[in-house]
Amino acid sequence: MRQAALLAAGLLLGAAAVAQQDNQLPAVKLSGQRNGGVDPSIVTAAKNKVLSRNYASSCAFMKGYSAAEDEVTLAYMRDFGLQDSPSNEAERFSDLSPGGNARTDAVGSALTEELVAGAGPDPSPAAVACSGTDRRIAAGRNWIARKDKSLTQAFDAYEAGDYVQARARFEEGWNKLGYEESALMLGRIHLLGLGTPASTPRAMEWLLKVVDARYDPVADRMRFDPRRPNDITTRVDAALLLARIHLTGQGTKRDAAAAYRWWGKALDFGFEPAGTLLAQAELNGLGTAPDARRALAHLQVAAEAGHVQALYLLGQLYHHQLPRQPEGVPLDLQRAGAYYGAAAKAGHADATYAAARMLDLGEGVTAAPERALVLYKDAALKGHADAQNALATFFYRGEGVPQNLATARQLFQAAAQRRQPEAMFNLAVMLAQGQGGDQDLATAYAWCSLSKNLGHEQAAAALPSLAARLSPDERARAEAMLKPPARGS
Repeated sequence: MRQAALLAAGLLLGAAAVAQQDNQLPAVKLSGQRNGGVDPSIVTAAKNKVLSRNYASSCAFMKGYSAAEDEVTLAYMRDFGLQDSPSNEAERFSDLSPGGNARTDAVGSALTEELVAGAGPDPSPAAVACSGTDRRIAAGRNWIARKDKSLTQAFDAYEAGDYVQARARFEEGWNKLGYEESALMLGRIHLLGLGTPASTPRAMEWLLKVVDARYDPVADRMRFDPRRPNDITTRVDAALLLARIHLTGQGTKRDAAAAYRWWGKALDFGFEPAGTLLAQAELNGLGTAPDARRALAHLQVAAEAGHVQALYLLGQLYHHQLPRQPEGVPLDLQRAGAYYGAAAKAGHADATYAAARMLDLGEGVTAAPERALVLYKDAALKGHADAQNALATFFYRGEGVPQNLATARQLFQAAAQRRQPEAMFNLAVMLAQGQGGDQDLATAYAWCSLSKNLGHEQAAAALPSLAARLSPDERARAEAMLKPPARGS
């Protein structure tokens, strides 16, 4: 542990303490208001979805493969300017003539029919035949969707804070075309009481419409992108929101088991980070029986998908640094360091500090303070209080960097302002000794007192001797710093 003698009485400056991990599950950032205006691609995607063959008619959902709806094929045709090729008409028809066109009186062009006729048997034939009624229903939906502006108007009103109008337009969009985006936003509006009395039961009704909507496990399953971790589908968004409602008991009975089930649904819908939430619940016995094996499995899947928090938690598991370390997970410092390193490369501040500390102390590897210093700097720049405290000790003692007491004092202060007890005590020592700046006994006493209140033993031992050095004016100033401001001041 990094140490430096600071007080004349011989009190030791301790190293940065291991960051305390709380038992609460991390909040999931849900998409919602798109500050700065509505992204038109959201509306376009919503329209495309309700017009896809999986939604346009009852029989189309059972149809076989269509090149006209294959993402790779469509991308190829866009690249080569073939969007209007007759080969793109196999599964398409005009909403103005759903029964066929005037020239052939059949769906698609004559060239399409000729190509299909010579192509041999369909490897994925339709399970049911589409009737004229089905085609007319699909044509009607297409006509409505092309003319419909309710979703754009709803988002515009929501962004403008006109929630009454937004709710009316979202309801219109749902009633016309069943936009899942409309149901999701109506769930939020009722949950938060925006332009209407807050009602969790009503909010849940709308959210359930989203998660219970027709679902294609291939086409509709989300593809998680670790480079854009906040991009989630409406279905995943609704599942996570339902989990949060049950976990917090917002307007309903608190039910951790229900929250656990909804995280499972989010994972089924393709949101791999939900596996991290499931793992944390399994490690803590929240809504399910404690199960380290299942937690490990969920974390490994999430980590392989690129979820950074899962990498960090795996490091903690193998490092035995969790508040409730489960049985059956062996101590494996090399594996822990590898997981910390992977999360650190992705910018995770806690993992960066953990990797630095292992290098600093030689845990699982040969001690390498110079490499640890680089990682401490990285985490400190991200505002990590323990890393700021550790980095300050390097500058205080001149290890790996030129000694600079002013920089050390600034770093201790930055960490102290983030409620890091060790840094509070270290800053108090420097203020009391006038190191790195002016001497200030009153402020030193205030920081030492705050450190003591957070359980720092050295601060408790040093406080009486520091108090004895205060003048009456200094004591009054210190007490004023410690006294919370009056309400309204």
